Amino acid sequence: MTEAAQSGIARTLIKTAAMVAVTAGLMATLRYSAHVAYLVDHIAGTRLWSSLYGMTGASDAEARERLIVMGVAVTCFLLALPIVQGGEWAIDRLRARRASARR
Repeated sequence: MTEAAQSGIARTLIKTAAMVAVTAGLMATLRYSAHVAYLVDHIAGTRLWSSLYGMTGASDAEARERLIVMGVAVTCFLLALPIVQGGEWAIDRLRARRASARR
């Protein structure tokens, strides 16, 4: 395996770990932020979510809870994507700036 391939693998592993950490951090805000919890409760009570309950067959409270948790997980993951990409972009720019300053 070449050094460039090893670097690519390491970068992918770091980005994966960052995605998991940022997603978990965003999901933790649901637990520790009353404002976020209120917002999720408000969204879960909308007509769109009621129709999702019907489409997925979530008839009891436990099935609805699972659907809400899946929605929160997907939303947090989708929010984590641009955060990690932005962090990668910022690190790449910082490295390029430092490399050009050394020349």
